[in-house]
Amino acid sequence: MASAPPTAQRADPADWRDRWRATHAYLRCLVVVLTVAPVALLWRRPDLLVLASPFAMILAWSVVTRPHAVPTRRFALSHSLVREGQQVLAVAAIEPVEGAEVLSAAVSPAPYIEGVVQEQVRAVRDLEGLEKEHTCAVADASGETVGGLRRVLVGLRVGRWGVRRVGPVQMAATSAWGSFRWGPISQPPLGLRVLPQPLAFDTSAPAPHPRGLVGQHRSARPGDGAEFATLRPFQVGDRLRRIHWPRSTREPGQLYVTSSYADQDTHVAVLLDAHYDLGVSGGLDGEPSSLDRSVRAAAAISEHFLQQGDRVSLRVLSARTPLTVPIGTGKRHGIRILDTLCRVVPSVDDQTDPATVHLGVKEGTLVVMISALVSPDALTQAAMLAARGISVVVIDALVDPQEGGVVPSADKDQLARTAWRIRLLEREREIRAIQAQGVAVVPWLGPGSLDVVLRELARRGRRAGV
Repeated sequence: MASAPPTAQRADPADWRDRWRATHAYLRCLVVVLTVAPVALLWRRPDLLVLASPFAMILAWSVVTRPHAVPTRRFALSHSLVREGQQVLAVAAIEPVEGAEVLSAAVSPAPYIEGVVQEQVRAVRDLEGLEKEHTCAVADASGETVGGLRRVLVGLRVGRWGVRRVGPVQMAATSAWGSFRWGPISQPPLGLRVLPQPLAFDTSAPAPHPRGLVGQHRSARPGDGAEFATLRPFQVGDRLRRIHWPRSTREPGQLYVTSSYADQDTHVAVLLDAHYDLGVSGGLDGEPSSLDRSVRAAAAISEHFLQQGDRVSLRVLSARTPLTVPIGTGKRHGIRILDTLCRVVPSVDDQTDPATVHLGVKEGTLVVMISALVSPDALTQAAMLAARGISVVVIDALVDPQEGGVVPSADKDQLARTAWRIRLLEREREIRAIQAQGVAVVPWLGPGSLDVVLRELARRGRRAGV
């Protein structure tokens, strides 16, 4: 994965934070020396001079070693593309100018981004004394530098898919005894694309209507494949490695070869309904929302069929991000699908007529629609595809498989909760109506969710539905 482009910035003389300033520790030493020394001389108190001598030494040391050059700073991310749940390093590079002893960097808090507690990474308060907690790292300026800049690493863990903003980052430095401080200087945030983590999914049922000759589904017709079909006499053009010698030696003068069934693939069109995001997302480790379950299920289904050699396409139904990924196969195509899924933003499109939307789905395609089944547009799309004789499977992303129910309404208003229950009753009626039109609706239960449906579709040939 490529690293994010760094952002560099030079010192701005107009910014009072962008220069070395005296701290309260330096001012305390100055006040002690200026107050105690005259009193000790006037009252002839050498004991007071002895007590003030450490402060005078620190004051003199601080003045002699005061830094004058303003450091050059730079902010970058170790990766620009990660999966949710993985870690990324925020690299704050600060020039170790002469006289600076401690360099520090603090990353502002952001949703679904948390600091990783490591040896040199800890949670501290903001450098200006604010009550917000930042993820901060501190490094010694005398350490090894890279390219003339001292790197301060801040470990971060991203807990949810999407396009995240890391930052802004505050950088600061202090001199000996903490007498002078530079910063904190804020660096602009950087974008981080977080790919969804596919849920556990597997199916042993074959995909219906295999077309191409590059997949792993067994065809009903003979061809070049891996599954044994029968033994037949040798013909011109057969490969020598297919000669079956045990049978050939039993009948002298006749060679027999093994024939196999052709391996075929199919086109799987994944349709993601992103009109609504119901529920509150708790990230990868918390309770998922309906869009979380939809996106991760779409990633799991796409990854599974791509590993089988099938051709997969993606269409996102959303007013804000109407994304489309054309038909493709292979590992790079899977990364492209995950990258598209991380940019999904829920939004309702009231101006789109489902009857006029051309999905580009041809006959023989397996359509897997993942939806919360709250928007009527998604149900209309599924019914229209089924009416064209296309195999359609709708995955209900609103059902919580752990609780056996739907995502409850978080609204505390009794009237709103009553309206939500009425909408659920209407939703059940709409699901029964679309099932009567030949569209299979199944809840997302992880591995084996589509086994029964796919076997029934493959058994009935080109007839869609269950």
